Amino acid sequence: MHLVVDAVAVRPGSAAIVIEHLLRGWREAAPDDRVTVLADGAGPAFAVPDPYDVVTVRSPAVGPVGAAWLRSWGVRRAARALRPDAVLSAVPATGLAGYGARRGLILYDLRHELRPHQFSWRTRLSRRLSWGWTMSRSDGIYTISERTLTDLRDRHPRLARLGVAAQLGADHVDDWPTVATVQEAPYALAFGHFANKNVDAVIEGWAQYCRTADPSPGSGRAWRLRLVGMGSADRAAARERVAALGVADRVELMPWLDDAAFQECFAGAGLVIFPSDFEGFGLPAIEAMRLGIPVVVSDDPALAEVTGGHAAVARSTAPADLAAAVTTALQHTPEQLDAGRRFTDGFSWRRTAGVVRASLLEG
Repeated sequence: MHLVVDAVAVRPGSAAIVIEHLLRGWREAAPDDRVTVLADGAGPAFAVPDPYDVVTVRSPAVGPVGAAWLRSWGVRRAARALRPDAVLSAVPATGLAGYGARRGLILYDLRHELRPHQFSWRTRLSRRLSWGWTMSRSDGIYTISERTLTDLRDRHPRLARLGVAAQLGADHVDDWPTVATVQEAPYALAFGHFANKNVDAVIEGWAQYCRTADPSPGSGRAWRLRLVGMGSADRAAARERVAALGVADRVELMPWLDDAAFQECFAGAGLVIFPSDFEGFGLPAIEAMRLGIPVVVSDDPALAEVTGGHAAVARSTAPADLAAAVTTALQHTPEQLDAGRRFTDGFSWRRTAGVVRASLLEG
């Protein structure tokens, strides 16, 4: 099989992470397949595994006009020249003019429809037009979770026949560097980017935990909270909030980290706090379980799907409920953590690739 992956619209972030690991899983699942990645002139935003090829597509114009040309006629021309068996769109908003071949696309979530207040009207309009167009002209829509597949069926019943759940993998963390377990003081990890991560609630809950359950700073074992992925404005606002709550010495506000630093920070954590109000999959939660780290989650359907009852679930994002969930998570026994680790064995990137490949070959 010759697969072309249209990644011209992929930027650093969630989509890049998914496509990089999907390609590695594809190489395991179908080592004899030929795979070509289409990227814009800057090159792919992720590592492309050997022996896969990269073809860059350059637009004759700049700005919005150039981007539109790139995601329509540019990728169509490049794909047709390669004569693939199928094309996989790494994001929905590309391949607007088709590819001249069987096509599938990856659908991460429909948060812009289900949580519209978290997006600008321009983003909502853009996604409504471009996503609706490309999904209706696809041969397969590969959702990253059963939750997203359910949302697709509920919101777009006419497209339900195209939907296939291709749950993401967790086994990529097996390659993360081992971090020494001895720390000067243990720390919890949470994420400060994007409105759905509930960073304000995490801070409030952490302050409640520090007041009611955590050992005093004088014990030498007082837990700290590391909030990663925060822009300068967000850090400034959060700095004022933690100071007002009296926990400035118990919270570290950290910027975006490069991959190596992020992996080290994540793997060294003693707890992951992830009470998101909406997830398409919930990669940090299953990464934590795979690494044997206790995790706190919300009752979001995707998080329930990927944690399988092995996480501490906060009843709400109220400070008392989050503090109670933190206490519960830290009481998980080694046997409970090992059971969570075994549960993640069902989520492999080779399986993800196999599901997508089988669907694309049906035509």
